Amino acid sequence: MKSSSPPPTCRRCGLCCRKGGPALHLEDLPLAVSGVVPHSALVTLRQGETVRDNVTGRLVTLHREMVRIRAFGASPVCPFFREPGDCLIHDHSPAECRALYCAAPQALMEMYQKDRATRRDLIPLASPQWELVQIHEERCPAGEAIRLCLAARNDPAAAADLAEMVRFDAAFRELCVEKAALTPDELELYFGRPLAEVIMPFERKRAMTNAMSD
Repeated sequence: MKSSSPPPTCRRCGLCCRKGGPALHLEDLPLAVSGVVPHSALVTLRQGETVRDNVTGRLVTLHREMVRIRAFGASPVCPFFREPGDCLIHDHSPAECRALYCAAPQALMEMYQKDRATRRDLIPLASPQWELVQIHEERCPAGEAIRLCLAARNDPAAAADLAEMVRFDAAFRELCVEKAALTPDELELYFGRPLAEVIMPFERKRAMTNAMSD
């Protein structure tokens, strides 16, 4: 009779935690509703953005938005991680954390792109906050900002449109803190990363191209 091996379990080594926080899935919504994972700990990565896939390590363009536990500052480390290997929400871990076992990542690979949560799942659609999300998305789509950034080198009109979009994005965020009672730490859930941050890698590429052509 063959002995069955126990299922792989998290060793709490912190390796995955240091690479960044997980995306939320529909089954994780109670964590956000209860405040275990507060809005201030979340960021929306919007459709059209180029981001690093935490699982494969590759740069990908998002065809659909996702909500992820965000890092703070320059470090990618999950904000709930504490050295040497503690997690502040280990007993209420999001689905991706429960699925991941470093030595056997297949379970995570099979589920991490399924049933991802979006802002529609987290923000009441009849709320003033959702109306603000729609206004911002119409005026500052991430994919269009990247397109304008790539075109700006040879197209003054694209450069002007991009500059106006970035200005609007920054001003809109400030206004929402002043008038709509959003906290600064909640802005990245409602409106995603600042456009200046979204286009930064492409701005660097454009600057390098300009320098090489001079």
